[in-house]
Amino acid sequence: MLPILLRVLGVAVGGLILKKLFSDEEIKYNDMANTHNQFLKFEQAISLTLPRKNKLIASRQALQRRIIEYFKTKTTLPVPKFYIQGSYKMKTMVVKKDGSYDVDLGVYFLTKPSVEPITLQKYVADAVKDQTVSGIEHRDKCIRVIYKGDFDIDLPVYYKTLYDKHPFLATKTKWQESDPKELCDWFEKQRKEKDKGGQLLRLVKYFKAWAGQRNKRMPSGIAFSIWVATYYKANLRDDIAFYETAKAIRNSFFWETISRNPATPGDDFLAKLDYTQKSNFKEAFNVLIRDAEEALQQDSQLKASNIWLQQFGDKFPII
Repeated sequence: MLPILLRVLGVAVGGLILKKLFSDEEIKYNDMANTHNQFLKFEQAISLTLPRKNKLIASRQALQRRIIEYFKTKTTLPVPKFYIQGSYKMKTMVVKKDGSYDVDLGVYFLTKPSVEPITLQKYVADAVKDQTVSGIEHRDKCIRVIYKGDFDIDLPVYYKTLYDKHPFLATKTKWQESDPKELCDWFEKQRKEKDKGGQLLRLVKYFKAWAGQRNKRMPSGIAFSIWVATYYKANLRDDIAFYETAKAIRNSFFWETISRNPATPGDDFLAKLDYTQKSNFKEAFNVLIRDAEEALQQDSQLKASNIWLQQFGDKFPII
C-alpha cells in the first residue's frame, strides 16, 4: 500500500513541478497599447461582405437545383437534402489572403444508396460539372466546385437512415461515419456557454487569418475552431483575449500536438500534418505569442499595431 501511495504522491508532485516549469508568467498589460478597436476593424476586413454573401447564396442555390434535377431525371435514386456546414454554419468564415474562401454544402440521402460511394460522388460531380467555367475537382471526400478568383463550394456526400445514429460520408473507397452537424452543435454549445458577446467567434477568425498569412502549411481552420472553443479566455479586450487564448492553446501541446474532433468520428484534425509541419507550426505559434506579449507591453497603440501587423498582414489597421 505504501509504495503505491508514494508513487501517486510522486506523480502529483512531479505534475506540480512540471506545471511550475512550463506555466506562463503573468505580464503587465499597458493601457496605452490597447488595440481592441483595431482588432474589431480587422475582423470586419477579413469577413464576408453582404454582396459576397448574396453571391455565395445564389451559387449554392443554383448547385442545389442542378443536383435535384439530375437525381430526378437521370437516376433512380431519391432526391437528396442539403445542409450548410463548416465555418459558414459556425459563423467563423474568413476571406483568405488571396481573396478567396471555401464553403461546405453537405448533400444528404435519407436512405442508403444502392450504389458504391464513389459512384454516388460521380453522380453529384456529373450534375454540377458545367456550373462554372473552372469546373470541378473530384477529391477523396467531396466534389469541389471552383469559382475561380472567388470561392470554392465543397460538396461532401452522405447518407443517413432512420436507424443510423450518425451519417456516413462517401469517400472514393468506402463509407465513413462522420457527423458535421454534431460538430457544429458542439461548437455552438461551447459558444453559448462561454461567450455572449461574439468574442469567441472573432478569436477563431483572428487565428484563421493568422494561419493564412504563414508561408508554410498550418493547421486547418476547423482545428483552430476546436482549440478556441476549448481553451477560450475571455477579456474585455480582444487583443488580450487573443494572447491569453493562444497561451492556453500552446499549453495543451505539452504531450502531443493534436486537435481532436469532439464529434463523430473523433479523429485528429492535425493528422495530415507530418512531424516537420507540426514543428513549423509550433515554432510560428511561439513567435506569435512572443510578439503578442511584446505588443501588449508597448507604450503606444501605434507601436503595438505595427507588431500585430507583422503577424496578421496588411489588413490589420495601424490606427
